[in-house]
Amino acid sequence: MIDQKNSSELMKMKKMINMKQLELIQVSPMNSKSISEISLPLTYFDTPFLLGSPTEMLFFYSLPNIEITHFMNSLLPKLKHSLSLTLQHYYPLAGNLIWCPQLNQPVIRYVHGDSVELVAAESYANFDHLSSKNRTRYANDFQHLLPQLIIPSPNSSNAVPLLALQLTLFQNSGICIGLSQPHATGDGRSIAMFLKSWSLNSKFLGISTSFLLYDHQSLQIIPFFERTVLKNVSTRFQEAYFLHLVKFIRSKYSMSEHDCMNWLLASMEDLKVPPNHIAASFELSGTDIGRLKKWVTSRTNTSPSRFVLVFAYIWVCLAKATNVKTTRDDPKEGLMKASSVLSFADFRTRLDPPLPPTYFGNCVGEIVFSTKKGDLVGEDGLLVAVNLIVKELRGLDDTLVRDVDPGLANLMFPTGDVSEFDVIAGSTQFGFYELDFGLGRPKKVELASIAKTRAIFFADSGNGDGVEISLVRCKDEIDAFGLSFVNGLNDLSVTDLGRKSRL
Repeated sequence: MIDQKNSSELMKMKKMINMKQLELIQVSPMNSKSISEISLPLTYFDTPFLLGSPTEMLFFYSLPNIEITHFMNSLLPKLKHSLSLTLQHYYPLAGNLIWCPQLNQPVIRYVHGDSVELVAAESYANFDHLSSKNRTRYANDFQHLLPQLIIPSPNSSNAVPLLALQLTLFQNSGICIGLSQPHATGDGRSIAMFLKSWSLNSKFLGISTSFLLYDHQSLQIIPFFERTVLKNVSTRFQEAYFLHLVKFIRSKYSMSEHDCMNWLLASMEDLKVPPNHIAASFELSGTDIGRLKKWVTSRTNTSPSRFVLVFAYIWVCLAKATNVKTTRDDPKEGLMKASSVLSFADFRTRLDPPLPPTYFGNCVGEIVFSTKKGDLVGEDGLLVAVNLIVKELRGLDDTLVRDVDPGLANLMFPTGDVSEFDVIAGSTQFGFYELDFGLGRPKKVELASIAKTRAIFFADSGNGDGVEISLVRCKDEIDAFGLSFVNGLNDLSVTDLGRKSRL
């Protein structure tokens, strides 16, 4: 399965950036003998992500006194064992994405003996710099911390691993847990579920075995993999989408039908981290979000959710940041240009019948929000954004209640070129900053794959009701977004003071 040449070149690259591999481990699901083989088809929701960048995440944990002996003899065995415990319920993640000739489509296949590759490594980079929330970092500085989904060469077994993990030690500073997963095999909620299960198994290892599969609120997190629950969603659009996708792939990469799996490699190779791009994070505190809500509710009868408020504020900041140059060149034309953002809605509760909340796979659809920049950069821009988002989300529910297929078709085939949109991804419900492997909460969480996709990621910040917003851009774009972000909050303060003075 492993392309030794590619793996060797990868390690040479990592050595150049002061990193050393300590151990390469294959972790199999515990008690897996009862399951000999299982195949899961890709669903209507999985297929659109086949050409997307793998999901890549980094979790930094501050451990000021950690040394290599403790890391290798205590921490690594504990994380390895708890991973094996977790995989006995998430066993498909130890499998591969393969091409099924009978279906003429890729499927997820697990065979007894499959395993997850876990790399233990040591980095000599500056842990505090990489894990900082208050400074910008070059996006390329994170790449050596990410595990590689080893893509096979044309002469190998044509299988793409579903999960790769890396544990990196920073002596006397901390560790970083890195994850890579093909997006076509699971969305953000699925990844959060797996990580929550693994962290609970690690934290309570040796304390209680009956507690391991439940969180402190007694919410079951055993994954649900059954695909037949989607039988009420027609496969017609999935088949049409896939045929269109294959036609595009073969045309772009000049590949024959026998090379169907190799386009995964080709598409991933197209996605590189641009040189000199900067990763930056911004935080809306619980107080900031409260002020946003107060500002909106004082001008309308609605009481928008935290998700809608944060989404709207990001959109307004994007519009103001990108409007600087266009208004300088032609003020009127700049204000008339469209500001469009693409995001994703979770469909688990929107289908009829709904899917279990523990469904593992992709179950999100695309939604496009669009209006003129002039509507967003004005005094009431935030209100405009909130109203548009609420309207689109309400319309989405109405469409699906009336007719599932057309509603999903519109989401999978948004009008226009996706490159025209800014992509906003994430959720405040995943709880990434709550992942405690027995190491305390993460100091910093990074969705490293946004360096390749240019998506803007937001999630809970770990500070009360705060929300962290992350993006990777060139320095000028980061500066412009940061300026609009700070000025927008300052404008709220000025508005509040003005109202108090009039009273």
